[in-house]
Amino acid sequence: MRRAWVFLLGLFPWVAGAQESLPKFISEVTVNNVTVDVVVKDAQGLPVNGLQAKDFRLWEDDQEQTITNFLAVEGGQVSQAKDPSLVGQPMPRLVVLFFDLYLMTETDKRTVVNTVQDMLEGGLPPGQEVAIVSFDGTLRVHTEPTASSERLLRALKEVLRLSATGLQRQIRLSAFDVRDVPARETWSTYQYRRAQNQEYWFEMRQMVSRLERAFSAALQRYAKVPARKIAVLVSPGFPRAENVPIYRDYDFWQDTPPEYRHAGLLGKTALQAAEAEYTLYTLDPSGTQLTTADASQRSSPLESGDVGNAAFWREADRKDTLIQAARLTGGEAIFSTDAGAALADVERITATYYSLAFQPPHAGDGKRHTIRVEVVGHPEYQLTYRREYVDRPIAERDADRIRAGLLLGEQSNDLGLVLVLDKPTSKLRVGARGMRVYRMGAELRIPYAKLTLLPRGNTHWGQVQVVILVVDAAGNQSELAHQLVPLELPNNQVEDARRRGYFAYRFTLELEGGEQSLRVAVEDTLAKATSTVMAALKL
Repeated sequence: MRRAWVFLLGLFPWVAGAQESLPKFISEVTVNNVTVDVVVKDAQGLPVNGLQAKDFRLWEDDQEQTITNFLAVEGGQVSQAKDPSLVGQPMPRLVVLFFDLYLMTETDKRTVVNTVQDMLEGGLPPGQEVAIVSFDGTLRVHTEPTASSERLLRALKEVLRLSATGLQRQIRLSAFDVRDVPARETWSTYQYRRAQNQEYWFEMRQMVSRLERAFSAALQRYAKVPARKIAVLVSPGFPRAENVPIYRDYDFWQDTPPEYRHAGLLGKTALQAAEAEYTLYTLDPSGTQLTTADASQRSSPLESGDVGNAAFWREADRKDTLIQAARLTGGEAIFSTDAGAALADVERITATYYSLAFQPPHAGDGKRHTIRVEVVGHPEYQLTYRREYVDRPIAERDADRIRAGLLLGEQSNDLGLVLVLDKPTSKLRVGARGMRVYRMGAELRIPYAKLTLLPRGNTHWGQVQVVILVVDAAGNQSELAHQLVPLELPNNQVEDARRRGYFAYRFTLELEGGEQSLRVAVEDTLAKATSTVMAALKL
């Protein structure tokens, strides 16, 4: 199986005929405002209304924080706010409905979409908008956020016309049941089986990773929408499997296999969703896949207590992955084919909550932070909120937002970008017989006439963010490469640079052969304008 990896090497900028060295860019001080949406229920599970800011205490990393802003919402309407004019108004809410057609089956897709259509016939609550996105190997936005039932129903018809490819994504590899082998050969057989099935585990992680990156890109696309943000991931979580490795109980005592547990594969996406202040709900319409995942093909029925059967653990981890991802953000995992009823429940749960804001002493430190909230004097209350988040730098978050446009294939080139590719050179990779690796230099030219440059003393300055992504024919993506690049020109060179000069950004690609799509985006951070260019590579 060919693995498509892309390495971006030696990212460095230079300017044709205008700039000799990289200037130091003076950035502005950023104040980090963190919002935590908290659902409070009493011991009977009923919503608790009427609480005020003084009733809450909030800690980050076990350090108590001052609540700088407070908002209470009841039934979708603001009941308390610092700005009195907001009281009684509908609270804006955004639902990103993401259909994972990559791992879902056609039957499950049709059942889910039909129930959502029935629910939308009655319209949306005041203040709510829905965006519909799907991924079947290609990321598609069927409708941007809208409150129009008509537009949403048209978008769902588009989803119905697409094929759900879950059955095509089954992992079909040979499995070896050590129960059929004499005891004296058990150890050697285990080693053989373990080596033979490494590809199985790799392929499963690859499939989930493709889904995870597409879903993250969709969330980042709407991360800056000023609303209570809710994401609903309709997905089984794991690919279906015709077989899975089988372990004997004895193997667990001798050498516990480290690769048979895979809970938490959506953890990175959940942290990014929490960072962008989404509440994530996972909706799994697939039921149980336990009986279809047995690789042994034995006549006796599968026993759930058989700890030596990886199929049992795989199914447990599949559901645990969905549960853990949702809970980290303050959401829930839902296992049902009635997506309409599930969305109605999500609306009911998220329509009443308290929004607490604080300003931590860090901004974009890239670290993982924990959150804890309590209601003073009421330990019996049940509180649901996001428990963790990663405070990534703004540039990294913006790069992820731009990734969504690259995956969607959006091509807008108002900045007049020109991409020049060098002739590739090839070599054989050591340790991978017959695997040819290509290295290719590239130059991205950005005309100064299209960039925003502001006067500052004896110079004009600006800043761009360059984002580079490579996608192969199988949908594998390179790691997202991005860099903030400062621009600075002496005042006496600005006019000439705008008339005939450009900023040149050079980078190097290293990738395997085959068909690849090189996608490059540039954002003028002052003008908030983004342009993209793409190139099809056949190596």
